[in-house]
Amino acid sequence: MNFIKATSLLLLVATVGVCAEPAKGLDGATGHVFKIDLENHSFELLKETEYDPKSDIGKSRFTVHWTDATTIYKIGERKDFAGIESPVIVTFQGIDAANSEAMKERKPFEARVATVYYGAKIADGPAVDHKQVTAWFTPDSGEEPLGGTIELDGKPVKISLRKRHARIFIHEPVRPADLSNGFWQATIKGKETDGRFVIESMDVIALANPHATDDSKLPRVLVIGDSISMNYHESAKAALAGVANYHRNEGNCFSTVHGVLNMELWLGNYHEKGLQWDVIQFNHGLHDLKQAYDAASETFGEYAVPLEEYKANLQKEIAILRRTGAKLIWCSTTPVPNSNKGTYARRKGESEVFNQAAMEVMRKHPDIIVNDLYQVVNSSPVFDNWRKGIDVHFYQEIEQKTLGDAVAGAVRKALEKPLK
Repeated sequence: MNFIKATSLLLLVATVGVCAEPAKGLDGATGHVFKIDLENHSFELLKETEYDPKSDIGKSRFTVHWTDATTIYKIGERKDFAGIESPVIVTFQGIDAANSEAMKERKPFEARVATVYYGAKIADGPAVDHKQVTAWFTPDSGEEPLGGTIELDGKPVKISLRKRHARIFIHEPVRPADLSNGFWQATIKGKETDGRFVIESMDVIALANPHATDDSKLPRVLVIGDSISMNYHESAKAALAGVANYHRNEGNCFSTVHGVLNMELWLGNYHEKGLQWDVIQFNHGLHDLKQAYDAASETFGEYAVPLEEYKANLQKEIAILRRTGAKLIWCSTTPVPNSNKGTYARRKGESEVFNQAAMEVMRKHPDIIVNDLYQVVNSSPVFDNWRKGIDVHFYQEIEQKTLGDAVAGAVRKALEKPLK
């Protein structure tokens, strides 16, 4: 297998599920790695929920296996070639027509992307169209080198990366035992054999280690939300400094449909010591209430997620969240300042409709604390200028701080730690 050509650089964030099951259809899947079993050559992959059409039961925690023949590569990215061990095999891509001609004539040329393969032994040379080349490479010396020399037909040829938009990826072989020390996202390739999925090759990306970044003496808080939670993230985190280890879901939680499918991934392996959640605040709404807009008739269409489905999805999320044992906070959906008739059409007043629907669900769970960010925005003069536009986001520092303080207040209430 020529792993230089086969490796993909695009690793997508995935989601996870409930219980370990025999793996099916996992070739090319991406997820998080948990419970590495070196003795049995296996681990659990937590990935996007897949539903069995017969039982309608979601499965997303899969047991996968490796063999002595499995190849594993750690993928990273860096800004330049400084400190790169050389000579080393590198694949250069993004070579335009003019630079392809220069390469053919063995003159200095430029590329846009370089991928360094530690441990590789075979250099294939230029592609047929000369828009890619894999060769032994020795970087130039200097503080921020973006160039060096490759060997083509036994001759040295100068190559450099364009300073603008240059990207350098690193592929480094690792052993299964190395995965026991850290947290990883993996993309696996393989096939099902004798009722179990066996990995042929795997690319991994190192994730932040919460054991290294968290204060073990403080409770752990998870915020699950859309881009509004991104807006107030830093302010809420700062407001809870010394009170709690503050985290939020990967990326954007989007609608409740996305939330049900991704919830287990965001929660992670909370059963493990040091990875538990003490408080979880969750919210969906602004993506559920989107409506298509017909300019010809000047009318809004159906909601992206119908109200009854929205409520049912919230119930499903609560059931998943209950398993953590964390204190739960529901965060009301912030207002739509004015109707937006563009690509992301939202109608003013729909946040109230969805908040009322959400409260029908929350009243069935009186232990869930309600953080009414809708009312915070609706009543504070801090948001007077924001109310003049159509953008639902909050970019001003004072707006973000106001929301962040409200979130911190709800978390303190859940932790029973009021402001001094």
